[in-house]
Amino acid sequence: MDKILNLHEEDFDVTVEPGVTRTALNRYLRDSGLWFPVDPGADASLCGMAATSASGTNAVRYGTMRENVLNLEVVLSDGSVIHTAGKGRRARKTSAGYNLTNLFVGSEGTLGIITKTTLRLYGIPETIVSAVCSFPSVQAAVDSTVQILQCGIPIARIEFLDDVMIDACNRYSKLTYPVTPTLFLEFHGSECSLEEQVTATGIRI
Repeated sequence: MDKILNLHEEDFDVTVEPGVTRTALNRYLRDSGLWFPVDPGADASLCGMAATSASGTNAVRYGTMRENVLNLEVVLSDGSVIHTAGKGRRARKTSAGYNLTNLFVGSEGTLGIITKTTLRLYGIPETIVSAVCSFPSVQAAVDSTVQILQCGIPIARIEFLDDVMIDACNRYSKLTYPVTPTLFLEFHGSECSLEEQVTATGIRI
């Protein structure tokens, strides 16, 4: 059960079986100009990611699995098969009935076994820019993060490491980052929009 079943490029969604991993899906999607951005850091299966409500450092822009699962096929304990949003449905928004999809996302197999998932897709960014910013204190890093988000700057990823973690990374990976609280950021978009985003943050790339 490792097939990519239905890709709807015009609707930005795809249906996959349990054995399909995040990396395999993005490799398949590459020529379509689409990708699935939820990145928990490991090459996990997509149905497993739905079962655990996985997220990652780019959740700040693209959300977690809970925001990106449109429909699930689930086998219940009595052997019956249900489709949480209705069979074949891929709607982005619905106000009809209970939200069974969100009930099963994160249930970790306790309510049923996920055998198919329909996922929301996104356009591959034209440009990706990364930035590293060091701060004198944890509070300064937190305050800057809040200000950046309040300004509506569409950061794709943001990760905070304190001085202990930075020191561990330096020693393990033979890096030379300043041993201070640090933010790692990633921006997605067109070249012009990224220049505006980075300038607005005041971060030097």
